[in-house]
Amino acid sequence: MIRKTILAYFIFSLAVCYIITPWIFEKQFLFNEILAVTGLIILGYKRFKTGSDMISICMIFLLAWCGLHLITSVFLNDSFIYYIRNAVIAYSMFSFFIGFYLLKYVGGYVKRIRNFLRYYIGFFLFVKTPMLFERYGVSTLFPALFKNARHALIPILLIIINIIYAFTYQSSTAMVIALFLFFLFISPGYKFFKQTFTVLFVAFLILFFYLHPNLSRIKNQFSANNNKGIQEVMDSHPLLSVDGNTTWRLVIWDQILFDRFPKNLYGIGFGTPMLEYYPIEDPRKLKTLPYVLGGHNSYIYLFGRLGLVYLFIMLVIYTKIFKEYFYFKDVYYSNNQIFIFWGFFAITIIALFNPVLESPLFASAYWLLLGLTARCIYNRNTIEIKPAS
Repeated sequence: MIRKTILAYFIFSLAVCYIITPWIFEKQFLFNEILAVTGLIILGYKRFKTGSDMISICMIFLLAWCGLHLITSVFLNDSFIYYIRNAVIAYSMFSFFIGFYLLKYVGGYVKRIRNFLRYYIGFFLFVKTPMLFERYGVSTLFPALFKNARHALIPILLIIINIIYAFTYQSSTAMVIALFLFFLFISPGYKFFKQTFTVLFVAFLILFFYLHPNLSRIKNQFSANNNKGIQEVMDSHPLLSVDGNTTWRLVIWDQILFDRFPKNLYGIGFGTPMLEYYPIEDPRKLKTLPYVLGGHNSYIYLFGRLGLVYLFIMLVIYTKIFKEYFYFKDVYYSNNQIFIFWGFFAITIIALFNPVLESPLFASAYWLLLGLTARCIYNRNTIEIKPAS
């Protein structure tokens, strides 16, 4: 009988390959689906018993809510093919259980592959090769390059690596990760962190509502044959003329939040069109884009498909994680599990600006890292350590 450790190491190897180069291992070999099925098998092996912690409970509710949408969408979808393609949102969540139940093997596995990661990442960090080194997703693995979380230089090195990554691969996402980590490291505590991000979020909402009339102009001249629609939007306000990619993101978010209201409060489900106006890179995919083009913000996109219930569940999850991070930081530094938090925070930022949770290229990486983070918290809770004052 194959030892559990060997199986766990093999599963983590699949995950690492998937994270580093999803364009090969997902596109050609369906690693996202393999990881999702593996998570379901592990859950079945555990007799479908889950943790009693808050994040595990949230995941059960989220899977149940997705299940309800999968059922209702059978009767509402326009095409079964698009229904299945949207269902990646739901089934990828089973990868959570890989992280939750296999955390105890992570330390030994990372120890064995750390040197390989150092050479591989060290080379491709400076030699741009997108097919062999994903242009922002590898940020989630950077913490694994280090041994001792308490070393004073690690935060600085982690930020520098992400900055180099950003310049080599022209990745603004990697630069935002570096900025977020910098803010995380200088934040004195949870209260300061929460208040700062609340202010930034409210400021963004005000700006977004202010720009809504301009973003709505995409409807005037949108055509699959030219760029007149987005050009009119960009010409309508100086802020929207700065960067076309950013403006397209805002146009997509505007459709999900405003044009799909009030259906988005419950969620439009799977197999139904989300977008009417979108950038067109390949005319051959024109018919599929309304259904499968990501929102370039996974949280907004999943809100559109799953509604307010999804947003509430994610708010509970992230509140728990950030409180845990700041209140019990010393615990996680002492056992090096702080690295797992940093990896999860990296993919959290990636999902803010890219299709992650709605894409088989990244979804399982997100849920697996969340599972690892949840298990760290679960284990810490069993020790009943009091929060730092």
